[in-house]
Amino acid sequence: MNPWFITGFSDAESSFIILVQSRSDSKTKWRVKATFAIGLHIKDTPILEHIKDSLGVGRIYTSGTKVYYRVEAFNELQVIIHHFDKYPLVTAKKVDYDLFKECFNIIKLKKHLTEKGLIQIINIKSALNKGLSDKLKEQFDVTLNKRLEFKFDGIPDPYWVAGFTSGDWSFNIKTTKTRLGKVQLRYSVNLHIREKDVIIGLANYIKALKHEHINEDSVKYVHYTETSVAIQVVNFSDIVNHIIPFFDKYELKGLKKLDFYDFKEVALMMASKEHLHKEGYDRILQMKEKMNAGRSW
Repeated sequence: MNPWFITGFSDAESSFIILVQSRSDSKTKWRVKATFAIGLHIKDTPILEHIKDSLGVGRIYTSGTKVYYRVEAFNELQVIIHHFDKYPLVTAKKVDYDLFKECFNIIKLKKHLTEKGLIQIINIKSALNKGLSDKLKEQFDVTLNKRLEFKFDGIPDPYWVAGFTSGDWSFNIKTTKTRLGKVQLRYSVNLHIREKDVIIGLANYIKALKHEHINEDSVKYVHYTETSVAIQVVNFSDIVNHIIPFFDKYELKGLKKLDFYDFKEVALMMASKEHLHKEGYDRILQMKEKMNAGRSW
């Protein structure tokens, strides 16, 4: 698996976790554990197996309808650190990684086994992911760190886009049952408003395929709400001439790859006007029902 694909998928789906748990036999009475994790629906087990095989570390386990890839052993986490140092994260998750790495280095020097080192980790953890639990806030009188400001540095590689799309993006088919032939293809992603610069960067990346440029004020691809920002590519020409050829070249993984195949097939049907006839339109409706949440192997 291309390493940039792994980073893109991690930007979409991974978590960097620092656990601080009470432990009576420890000198500080607390245990510190670092974990890199990805959790998906069990239907997407193959993509986690592919990531595990590519990185050569971690383990996979299932629980109910979920499957998890976790890297927890210290020497294996060093492989994770090496990967993301060489192939950096692009979204605000990079802030979590930087904080995670800071904690990892404290653990590496065994400073977490001292009271001072433990407090350092608690301070860092306060700005990581969801911050501190109520229990930790009660147990430690610390100054809560302000979360670092995220800076978007651009899209590094087309395989990053393929990885990120395999995680967060959607290939959708919009139809109107009451109107024969009314079909719209939609390639889209919706992120938190803090990822605005990432969305603008992705929009620019898509437009660059056409040798055009987009700015923050453009409304062709980028849409805002109070708390979120999204890209929606619905223009049929853009999808057929740029989006589909891109993912033909930079292959998706997991169930998203199957959604793309159906998406592409519908595009070909629309290009040949099959969607304007009942038989073709009914086939599109059947394909739509089996995509995304309705997808199974």
